[in-house]
Amino acid sequence: MSRPQPATQADPSYAPSTRQRTSRMAIWSLVLSIITLGGAGSIVGIWLGAAARRRIPETGERGYGLAAAGIVSGVVTLIIAIAYWIFIAMRTGGGGAAGGTGGGGGGY
Repeated sequence: MSRPQPATQADPSYAPSTRQRTSRMAIWSLVLSIITLGGAGSIVGIWLGAAARRRIPETGERGYGLAAAGIVSGVVTLIIAIAYWIFIAMRTGGGGAAGGTGGGGGGY
């Protein structure tokens, strides 16, 4: 009886890992969307997220989901900022033009 020869394992070839970079635009999109800055950060975050999602397939970077999260959180914080500014405007009476003329005819 002959014994089967044990299979020799080939040494795995260790190729240097080409670690993909995460898109900086996607990171900044999420950061600025969270730090809303009265609504301006949200707008910039939404814009950066959309730009990152267009650019990521071209560059091969990671962060597609991060850019999507930046867009979603930017929209949410923008809605919150708009609601906040509407609330402040209603509380301070910023909707009317007060000129001090009550509509009377004056003193003729």
